[in-house]
Amino acid sequence: PVFLNVGRGNVMNEESLLSALDHRWIAAAILDVFEVEPLPEESRLWNRKDVIVSPHVSGLTQGKDVPRVFLENYRRYIEGRGLNFVVDWDKGY
Repeated sequence: PVFLNVGRGNVMNEESLLSALDHRWIAAAILDVFEVEPLPEESRLWNRKDVIVSPHVSGLTQGKDVPRVFLENYRRYIEGRGLNFVVDWDKGY
């Protein structure tokens, strides 16, 4: 299982999440929000290969499109393929 939190940071406890990852109760965590925001530099979440930290930004999104786009990118990720809608830092978006 994978823990995905894009809602509210207060629905998770960072130490509990780290314990679940350490014990392999979950395979990974994908996080957009945190108990403390911004996520402190000293947080152990930053350096884990089993944690993806995404920037807490939003864009014009239709709720009905989110599951389709997420599932397609998740499939691409687990297949080792390039993702759709990746940020291009050189272009600034």
